[in-house]
Amino acid sequence: MLHPPEDPWGDGYVAVMQVELHDQGLTARRGVELAWPTHAQEPDLVIFFQQLADDWRGWEGERSWRSLDATMRITARHDGKGHVSLGGTLHQDSYSPDGWLARVFITVEAGEQMTSLVADLRAHFEGLAR
Repeated sequence: MLHPPEDPWGDGYVAVMQVELHDQGLTARRGVELAWPTHAQEPDLVIFFQQLADDWRGWEGERSWRSLDATMRITARHDGKGHVSLGGTLHQDSYSPDGWLARVFITVEAGEQMTSLVADLRAHFEGLAR
């Protein structure tokens, strides 16, 4: 679950977004740092998912995205049969090996379901660009 990003420092450069992972009794939540959306460019998270949707026929290996502070990472693997395995990881602290780490996997259809996910992400960030 993604919560609306905020600009805690009022600088218009870095946004903090609360992110939650849920799976079979597990709940992990933390704020992650993102580049603040601008009119010139969509958020890099949206661009990452758009590239996955554009390559719906498949790709080799793993693709990944991470937040500015490296506390959130998303990985994607295409199975060559029309499905994408997405892994979401949250770290308590990206600077230390101590603390908790939570990882959740989901599988989505590479075509319409991924395209719908991109539309949802765009809607989530809509109206925030400066």
